[in-house]
Amino acid sequence: MNSTSEKDISRVRLRFIDLIKSFFIGQPDAEKLSRWRGIFSALSAEKISPLLDSAVLRILELLDSRGLKDIQDEFYVLFSDPFSENPVSLSASFYADGKSHGQTLADFRGFLASAGVRKADFVRDAEDSLPVMIDCLASLIEREKEDELKARQLQDVLVSDYLAPLAERLARALQENEQALFYEAFGRFVLGYTELDQALFEAV
Repeated sequence: MNSTSEKDISRVRLRFIDLIKSFFIGQPDAEKLSRWRGIFSALSAEKISPLLDSAVLRILELLDSRGLKDIQDEFYVLFSDPFSENPVSLSASFYADGKSHGQTLADFRGFLASAGVRKADFVRDAEDSLPVMIDCLASLIEREKEDELKARQLQDVLVSDYLAPLAERLARALQENEQALFYEAFGRFVLGYTELDQALFEAV
């Protein structure tokens, strides 16, 4: 694979990561929904993978059938409401260890320290939360400009050992949650992306 195509792949991956991050950073607003409609409309014309393609079509369907308040309310109930009876965690430790701030968080912090990646001080979420984890992945993709081989090796560990297992468990949790209609499709989208990333590293 030549350097130009490598750069193209990295650019596309960063766009996917930015999109995924937008799912879980704060309640959606009208501007974000408009952006999603444009992106998913464009993605619906592409054939990427069966899982991603089905998630894209489902998200488009829900964007047409559900209003902004419906989606905002769903986000609040799933991720923000402290009194929710069935909240959904974005923490890898929650799924791997049965509690937040478990051994998985400690392990991931160790990985980040060895990789020289540090969470920004203003970020309140733990390092093993999905938004922070994919932000770390974006940082490592950007680092390919300095040392492509090492950056790719670190990305492989991050995706295979941490991000992919979290995506699988999160997708299952959203699928099993009766209140997760819109975000169930988002969960499948995240899972589809991590499967593509894993296949990318396996092909190297």
